[in-house]
Amino acid sequence: MLEVANISHQYANRSHWLRRIPPTPVLNNISFTLEKGCCLGLLGMSGAGKSTLGNIILGLEKPTQGQILFEGQDLYRVNTPTRHRIRRDLQVVFQDCYSAVNPLMTAAQIIGEPLDNYEKLTSVQHKQRVKQLLEQVGLRAEDGNKRPHQFSGGQLQRINIARAIALNPKLIVLDESVSSLDMVNQMQILSLLAELKKTHQLSYLFVTHDIRAAMTICDRVMVIDQGELVYQDDMHQSMMQSNHPAVQKLIAAILPEHPSERIVFDHQV
Repeated sequence: MLEVANISHQYANRSHWLRRIPPTPVLNNISFTLEKGCCLGLLGMSGAGKSTLGNIILGLEKPTQGQILFEGQDLYRVNTPTRHRIRRDLQVVFQDCYSAVNPLMTAAQIIGEPLDNYEKLTSVQHKQRVKQLLEQVGLRAEDGNKRPHQFSGGQLQRINIARAIALNPKLIVLDESVSSLDMVNQMQILSLLAELKKTHQLSYLFVTHDIRAAMTICDRVMVIDQGELVYQDDMHQSMMQSNHPAVQKLIAAILPEHPSERIVFDHQV
């Protein structure tokens, strides 16, 4: 479904009053494929380049080099009608559930926005579809009348997910979509995503720094470090046993569930 072919990217030259700063390399020759119905985990520490790669796959940032092929179509070379169709099949759920929505819109308006842009539904059909989407993500039909500030973070992320699946897309990029939630809400959202993946035959690109979250939902995992793809595997256990420094960093970043097992640093006053 998705082929990322030899993607490299760097930020343009910047001028300083004394000198010209050279381009900053962000990604270096990244290649991988994502099959239909698969959840592929893209892991990496902060600054590794994973969010930039996610933006390139979404068509938000043109790469310096390489191709993004969605069902064989080059995302950055197709004509406008084809790009419009691809945008329907390629959706995203961002990390910050609050900034991803218009605070003045109701939940029903937020979820219905893609339907307004792509579908020609009657008022009755539109209302029924939004009701179905709310129920699919574990909310009530009457929640459609509420505004973002009336929801918890977990509930609002469910609304973002409902918006993402409204058009029955083929691929959803989940960009740190559970990292801002507490552990209970994380597990609930991950369970919901797994259920929707099965029900709707979805494919996911799960961008995260959390190995535990990735191992909960992903079929395959890969690790990006300093702009390079350094690890790929579909065997989670072998990842936990990997000696690669980038993988070890991710493992070391796992916070123990019980507070007594966490490292405590003493500060002198």
